[in-house]
Formats: sequence, structure tokens, C-alpha cells
Amino acid sequence: MINIIDWLRFWVFQCCFWSSGAVFAYPLEKRKNFKLKMLGFTGIILVYSLLFQFIFWNGTVEVEFVFRIISSFLMVLFLYAGWESNFSTAVYNAVWAIVLWQLLTEVWTVIEFLGGSFFETYPYMVPMGMILLFVVNDMIVAKTIGKWMPIDRRMIGPRQLTSAVLIFVIIEILAMSAELRHISDYSSEWKVLYISQILLIVILYMQNELFKKSVMRQELEIMNLLWKNKQEQYELTKENIALINQKCHDLKHQIRALRKLEKVEFDKYLGEIEDSVRIYEAIVKTGNDVFDTVLTEKGLYCKDREIQVSCVADGSQMGFIETIDLYAILGNAMDNAIEAVEKFAEAEKRQIDVMICRQQNFLVMNFINPVAEQLVYEDGLPVSTKGDREYHGFGLRSMRHFVKKYEGFLNISEEDGCFWLKIMIPIPQGSIKSAT
Repeated sequence: MINIIDWLRFWVFQCCFWSSGAVFAYPLEKRKNFKLKMLGFTGIILVYSLLFQFIFWNGTVEVEFVFRIISSFLMVLFLYAGWESNFSTAVYNAVWAIVLWQLLTEVWTVIEFLGGSFFETYPYMVPMGMILLFVVNDMIVAKTIGKWMPIDRRMIGPRQLTSAVLIFVIIEILAMSAELRHISDYSSEWKVLYISQILLIVILYMQNELFKKSVMRQELEIMNLLWKNKQEQYELTKENIALINQKCHDLKHQIRALRKLEKVEFDKYLGEIEDSVRIYEAIVKTGNDVFDTVLTEKGLYCKDREIQVSCVADGSQMGFIETIDLYAILGNAMDNAIEAVEKFAEAEKRQIDVMICRQQNFLVMNFINPVAEQLVYEDGLPVSTKGDREYHGFGLRSMRHFVKKYEGFLNISEEDGCFWLKIMIPIPQGSIKSAT
């Protein structure tokens, strides 16, 4: 015969398990059809829980182990399907959710042990006390740790994720070790197991804080880079404005002279005016305002230095990338290519090819240019040959940083005397419609 209190205890633990997941996911945006997906998961969880409670459950450690593994896997799927995040983020949030639930479960075990006679007299206070404990603590965590954790968790790297999962595994091993002991055997050794788990949770929290500081340090470096680029941009803008003013000044005098010329000389000067006006061919339209700005700006610079830029790009596919991020990626890619080809005296080598398109569900960017000499690499990126490596070596590193932010990858290679920079970024589903 089923003990109603044990039955209620089991289901309260189950409900609190999934609510712990929502605590760490709620700051994230919900996916489309959120309610429908949650309804489906509710059905799956209900069937799964009933199967274990009435068919497979026998109280052994082996069954408990299998139950925890399946529950952890379902928690990851629950968070990944319900909220906007990548799979790494779902795993990381699941680690925090399960660890929180595990800690509160063991706290309740201690409370129930210490209040043994009270709960024997008032057995229905057991599920009520459990609910109160979990609700209060979930609310506290939601307003503290859950809120303090970064909302944009796309930058959770493999090292942070691996260490978090390792801490989670150790905590679960300690929890399983604690469950090998009956509540009547509550002893100092069991207390050590609890304290060890709490210390591991503290380490997990410290790891998260160190990660946030690392991100802040990267952002500070990027801000320093952008400030440095502002200075260079100012000088470049002055050159472009001076170039345009000079052309306009020449054009004014040429128009004045045209009024006094004969037919032959008229045709000659008309050709010169046509050449002057070609500077405005640097203004391009690709379908993306950020890319248009970068190409126009760099195109004016290249026009003055006789650098040929060939571009085939579908700018409409880049709309999911934030403006500053896209400017940093494209601007640095063009700057690196310009810097490389400026070293050549031969006109045929002073050229840059840019190809940007969509391939299946990926945005693919290719930047190709000749190189004067074989490059030296460090950490997979070319080493800057400029003296101020602290700033000038940051271009490709900042590009890789922004590409990783969108779960993409950056690849660099040299083939037949040409430098190939290839970037592939997955296009979020639904963000851009495929061309038909």
C-alpha cells in the first residue's frame, strides 16, 4: 500500500527539481511556442516520474543513480527547449539548478531528522515544510545568484563548462555517498559530506565570478582598442575629407575652363572630370548599412593608394550581428588586408577580394589578399610585425572574440602566396529568411 506522505514527498521533490531550473533560466528570453513546449515537457516528466515511482523504483543506489542521470539529461533539454540559449548555456544552467535542488534536498533531510517527533505527530507538515523551504530559497536565489549571473551567457567557454560539470559530478558522488547512510546514522562523517558539497558550491560560484571578471577584462581591452582606433579613424577621415575637397576644388576649376575650350580640348578635360568623379564609386550598397559604411570608408582609402577591392557580398544575411560587433569584425578584416597589400609595389598584387554569402545555415565571410612574406603564428593567429604589439596585435584576437560570441569560428591559412581569412557564423533560426 502506498504511503501518502512518501508519495507527496516524492512529487514535491520532483516539482521543486524543475522549478529550480526555471530559477536560473527566467532572465533569458523564452523561445517561440514556449507554453506548448512546456506543456509537452510536463507530459514527458509526468510519464517518466510515474514509471520510476511505480515500476522501477526499489530504493537501491543503482536505480537512484539511473534516475539522477535521466533527470539531469531532461533538465538540460528542458532549459534548452524553453529559453533562448545555446547548448553550453543550458548545461551550465542545469548544473546550477540541480546543485541548488540537491543542497535544499539535503537541508530538508536534516530538518526532517531533527524534527523527527514533530513530523511523526503532524505528518502532513512534511510536504508543506518542503514546499515552504523550496519556495523561499528559490525566490532568494532568483533575486541574488540567478540575477547576478550574466544574462548573456553565450560566452561560456569549454574550460568553464568542463570545470562546472566536474564540480557537479563530485557533488553528486558525495550526495550518493550520503544516501548510502540511513537517517538514523546521522553522524559527524555525514556532516563532512554536506560541508564538502557546500564548499564545492562556493567554488562553483567563485568560478562564475572569475569568469565575469574575465569578460569585463576582455571588454576593457576592446574599449582600449576602440579608443586607439578612434585616433586612427580621425586621421583617416581627415585624409578622406582632404582628398574629396581637393577633387571638388579641381572640378570647379575644370568646369570654369571648359567654357573657354575648343571641341578637342573640351573632350580631353571632360575625360579628366570623369576620372575625378569616379572617386564616388567607392560608395557601395550591399544591403547592410554597417558593411556599406566599412566598404565606403576603406574604399576611399584604397582608391587613393591604388588598391583594388573586389567585393561580392549579400549584406542582408548579416542582420543578426550587433552593429558594433559587425563593425569590429569587418573593419579589422579590411585593415589587416590593406596593411598587407600596401607593402607591394606591383599594382597586380595590390588587391583585396571579399566574398560574403550564406551557405546553408552559416554566414560565410572570406577575405583574400596577397602576402609579401610567410607569417609567424602564435596561438593560431599571425604575430603583428608592428612595434606596438599591445594594440596592433589585438585586431585578429578581437575578431576571434566577437566571432566566438556568435558561436562561430575563424580560420586563417596561406595558399599560393595569398592570405585567407575565413569566418563562419551559424545564422540563428528564424532571424533571416533564406533567399528563394
